[in-house]
Amino acid sequence: MWRDVVEQADELRAEEQSFVLATVVAYKSPQSAKPGSKAIIRSDGTITGWVGGGCVQPIVLREAKKVLETGRPKLLSISPDSNHEDWEGVEPYRMSCEGGGSLEIYLEPILPKPDLLIVGGSPVAQIAAELGVLLEFNVCLADPEARKEQYPLLQSVLTDLSVVRRRINKSSFVLVATMGNGDEEGLLAVLGTSPKYLGLVASTKKAKALFAFAREQGATDKQLAQIRCPAGLELGGHTMPEIALSVMAEMTQVRRASVAESETPVSNAETAAAAMTAIDPICGMSVQVENAKYTSVFNEQTVYFCCLPCKVTFDRSPGSFPPITQSTPRGGQPSG
Repeated sequence: MWRDVVEQADELRAEEQSFVLATVVAYKSPQSAKPGSKAIIRSDGTITGWVGGGCVQPIVLREAKKVLETGRPKLLSISPDSNHEDWEGVEPYRMSCEGGGSLEIYLEPILPKPDLLIVGGSPVAQIAAELGVLLEFNVCLADPEARKEQYPLLQSVLTDLSVVRRRINKSSFVLVATMGNGDEEGLLAVLGTSPKYLGLVASTKKAKALFAFAREQGATDKQLAQIRCPAGLELGGHTMPEIALSVMAEMTQVRRASVAESETPVSNAETAAAAMTAIDPICGMSVQVENAKYTSVFNEQTVYFCCLPCKVTFDRSPGSFPPITQSTPRGGQPSG
């Protein structure tokens, strides 16, 4: 059943699901999608809505996958005469299918907020929790003496430290900010987990004593080495708000560095195979080999097509169109 795309997007946001919202912002006839046309592309490649078919949809799906990986939006410019090659944030594609026309489609990644778990009820813990909300984390504070009414802005408040580690996964951010009130219990509650960030607010002398106690309880040097202590960037701060600010600044640095790493090309066979594209010998369009719907075999080589008319044209006289298959670093721009 056809449903409103914006309504579905709101539901997916509420469910903390990752997806890309694609919106047509400009077009040149003839194109069936018009400015304001929208589609949702989920992480598994399924699409709901309409921003173009034929040669357009494979491009949108391919670029939406990249947008989800990097977390950065981009504008697709699909045109016979695209002139955005030097623009930051614009991905140009050559439109060479029979339908013609041009489209510009904005791809916006909608990603779940990262989880921030703060152990402790110290002033630094409280201020960091408030900053975490402002920085769009899902914040949970764990402290045996905490009361939910103290933290109306937080997603949740835990008073049982024994359940803390169940909430930690590899994408979590964790901060122990007990600062003298249940330090050992707070540290042991998270020790042995492997979140993206694990920080401890403590002086070097205090941390040394805590680590010695943790080793007596069976902690390994590898587990202790994961802890950032003293947590936070060196900003020269002394007050509780300044310390909390330095900690959240360090978390932000780690969070954004993860995005930068996801933009770095990975050189391995699996990635190369997934990125392999072919050039449709009829229209010159870039076709993703992995998901190609239309193919023919000629001279023991597989030829890939963007649409059925191109395949039919080729099959009538295959010898007239030598196949071209090559990997491409960006859409529609062959590397060789």
